[in-house]
Amino acid sequence: MDNIPYKKIVEIINDGLYVVSKDRVITYWNQAAERITGFHAEEVVGRSCADDILTHVDDQGQNLCCGLCPLAATIADGEPRQTSVYLHHKNGQRIPVEVRAGRLVDEQG
Repeated sequence: MDNIPYKKIVEIINDGLYVVSKDRVITYWNQAAERITGFHAEEVVGRSCADDILTHVDDQGQNLCCGLCPLAATIADGEPRQTSVYLHHKNGQRIPVEVRAGRLVDEQG
């Protein structure tokens, strides 16, 4: 199992996957995330997910990045979350997505 190329697996899945630091700066963005959002990794890695890149909103159009962010809540309390939201595609349209957030902790916390 130690020689499984996890990065290759993450790149071929159809689910968009991105990783953020504890202060919500995007550190990884897979190819499916590029396809779903229209944003290339080079455009988002190193930026905060609250920088109005994806502009996640709920059914009422309320911006979740300004206080109701399920990702921020998971980072804070460690509880996994799943919710349906809309994201802002690079071309301007709203795309419905299912967001699943889970906390990963490394040696530095």
